[in-house]
Amino acid sequence: MNCSEYLVDFLIKKGVTDIFGYAGGYIVPFMDALYMRHKEITTHVCYNEQGCALAANGYARTSGKIGVYFTTSGPGAVNALGGLADAWYDGFPIMGICGNVPMNEMKGFSGIRQNGFQEMDIVSMSRNITKYSVTTTTAKSFPDIISRAYNMALLGRKGGVLIDFPLDIQQADIIGR
Repeated sequence: MNCSEYLVDFLIKKGVTDIFGYAGGYIVPFMDALYMRHKEITTHVCYNEQGCALAANGYARTSGKIGVYFTTSGPGAVNALGGLADAWYDGFPIMGICGNVPMNEMKGFSGIRQNGFQEMDIVSMSRNITKYSVTTTTAKSFPDIISRAYNMALLGRKGGVLIDFPLDIQQADIIGR
């Protein structure tokens, strides 16, 4: 089982029945995992990334459940920040899942603008409007990160969380799960 499949299974076990998304190259493994479980979780394709985050927010407001959305990297992830900000200020639980370039293409602390195609440090940009914002860096830590993010969105004053999901981590196998 890879991390994308694990995440879809996790969401289904938590009762998530709907997810809102906009396709892009760096989120394809997660989209493939969703497709394989399409009878258990409905993917609502939106016209743009803003719509995904706002639809997840509206879903959380009307259903009382966590709203979940996905986008691709770079500008796609940035476009969804309005929905995260709305969830932060109004106290509604949403989980954003943003694809990103593989770990070996990330610039790190090199000081350059970007290394990979449309690479974006979305964690730094979203930190002040989320309860938890993190880049998953290993398959081993992935289950704990996902569990923490889900719980953080729902505990206390509810709000948005963001998982930055690099392409190679989406495809990485989770050993022993």
